[in-house]
Amino acid sequence: MTSPVLDVRNLSKAYGALTASKDVSLDLRPGEIHALIGPNGAGKTTLVKQIAGEVAHDSGSIMFLGREIGGLDAAARARAGLARTFQISSLAMEMSVLKNVMLAVMAKSGAVFRFFAPARSDAALVDPAMENLRAVGLQARAQTRVSDLSHGERRQLEIAMALAMQPRAFLLDEPMAGMGPDGLARLSGLLAGLKETAPVLLIEHDMDVVFSLADRISVLVYGEVIATGPVEEIRANPAVQEAYLGEGAC
Repeated sequence: MTSPVLDVRNLSKAYGALTASKDVSLDLRPGEIHALIGPNGAGKTTLVKQIAGEVAHDSGSIMFLGREIGGLDAAARARAGLARTFQISSLAMEMSVLKNVMLAVMAKSGAVFRFFAPARSDAALVDPAMENLRAVGLQARAQTRVSDLSHGERRQLEIAMALAMQPRAFLLDEPMAGMGPDGLARLSGLLAGLKETAPVLLIEHDMDVVFSLADRISVLVYGEVIATGPVEEIRANPAVQEAYLGEGAC
């Protein structure tokens, strides 16, 4: 079996008497979308924040590309290729779409941020930025101010910025939140192809999206993984149905 890109083992996190993660183990394999589902308050976002380095875990290990990264901060994990997207937006709303992606290209290269007047004509920034915008279908919006984008287009832009970091894995936290039908269809298509660039750990509440995109699913309830497996196995699991999906999901 191919070694996992991301391998989380026995991860635990507590806030006083509240257990957010309890002995969580899961992995992310090359070429897959692994969905993480569970009821509100199950600890999904806290788990992803631990993996990304935004929250320190109490015990357990996080192996990324065969390296223990538990001691690295979030920025170091991002530079190593762990792309965390769809947080509270960090987009520069008054800048153009192109400039936002150029910033991500600069961050990946380790370049010192420069004033954009000379940087605008720098092909080493513009060319890869435009390539990533084409990858998500936003090339025609390159000169548009981010504040003028639709909600769905901002999600696409966040993916373009993540791609600019040349990731080895994506951590996506509810990318479909607030989307209408057209946006859902567009972003679903984008995510389906994204796993060919790097595998995706996906938190998502929309079960239609999860069942159509995921190769595997892990179910988190009260901070514990109660089941992991392919879509049909999870749909048919009585414990999952009782804890989360309900009879209508079968």
